[in-house]
Amino acid sequence: MKNVGLDKIMDKELMGRPFDQYRCFYIKDFTKGDSIRVKFSKDEKSIRGVVIDVDMTNFNIIYKTADDEESRTTLEYVVSLEEYKPNWLSE
Repeated sequence: MKNVGLDKIMDKELMGRPFDQYRCFYIKDFTKGDSIRVKFSKDEKSIRGVVIDVDMTNFNIIYKTADDEESRTTLEYVVSLEEYKPNWLSE
């Protein structure tokens, strides 16, 4: 599993914006427990995650996956947002 920009996070360079480039998502749309899909490149399969926190200072979404307890991303990589779905990570 790939953790987006771990080096950038460690260097405090992973600073997102409060909205994505198409203005589909706004940082305040995300709450703990939401089901999301994250995709880092067009060649990769999207990754299912569950939001565990929202960093309003750096505009990061903190989520867990089936393989990782904590990952971070910016809104640019989020491709879907849905309310909590049971068994989302195991589907």
